[in-house]
Amino acid sequence: MTFKVAVFGEALFDMIEQENGDYRPFIGGSPYNVARSFSRQGLNCSYLSPISNDSFGDKIYNSATIENIHMPQNNRSFQATSLALVYKNEQGNPDYRLYRKSVADLDISADRLLSNLPEDLDLFHTGSLALVPEMLDVLIPVMTALKSKGVKISIDVNVRKGVEIDHAKYVSAIAQLITYADIVKVSDEDLLLQDLVGDPEELASNMLKDMTNGMVVLTLGEAGAHIITENINIKQAVYKAVPMGDTVGAGDTFFSSMLAQLLRDNALTPAAEKEHLAYALKYGSLAASINVSKIGCQPPTHAEVLSKLDELGCA
Repeated sequence: MTFKVAVFGEALFDMIEQENGDYRPFIGGSPYNVARSFSRQGLNCSYLSPISNDSFGDKIYNSATIENIHMPQNNRSFQATSLALVYKNEQGNPDYRLYRKSVADLDISADRLLSNLPEDLDLFHTGSLALVPEMLDVLIPVMTALKSKGVKISIDVNVRKGVEIDHAKYVSAIAQLITYADIVKVSDEDLLLQDLVGDPEELASNMLKDMTNGMVVLTLGEAGAHIITENINIKQAVYKAVPMGDTVGAGDTFFSSMLAQLLRDNALTPAAEKEHLAYALKYGSLAASINVSKIGCQPPTHAEVLSKLDELGCA
């Protein structure tokens, strides 16, 4: 059975600082990375956000075509492609400057998005820079319609500093959208950027109070990941990447691969067998380690992950 999924959110260009101080462009955006991963996992994936008709947009469109990602016929926009300047801060860690005014992926109405939704969807995914206040009037009607049809909704919170001048309004928008989700991914850093301070597992568990029969996936970097429902908390350690490439797209690969496996096992519900939830968590973690063994976001195929699981004796 082939599952049908749709992704809404930014596809952009990361302008990444090189050792010599120059910047190189790479196609990125968390939702677009998720769409690529879904397709490589063998899912029937549609990418629904508008793509600019500028030269960067042409490259994104061509990339999606090569990745076998479906796009609506009317999804090109006269607005510009969003850009993210990626550089190292004083601590040597990646930092971002986002250029998000009058950009293509925000150039859409609720009616247009509703008309572009594929029939018989199994899962609708969004997150990251789509979770801004100006998108509430688009996403809330769409999510309401999807919920009425029994379509599962996944959200990757992926909070970004500086994306909105009014940070409190941004955090409030995220909180509103989470109430529509069946499964939410949040990191310890995301929690801090939402001004939530305390034990990450407890804070993630508290998010369930605002969801209906929901699940929360908590990522803790090198400390691993959890899948949390009202009744269980399953932990998965990190698989070390050999060789080590970089961590670009690791979280996107982890969550999308995990979602794909949950769909395959009919386990995208807190009522699922604990063994299925644990296996999907393991599957996503291993997929992320394969991605991290390469340079840039390079999500593995379903066959690649199964082969690695078999190699490790945990298929």
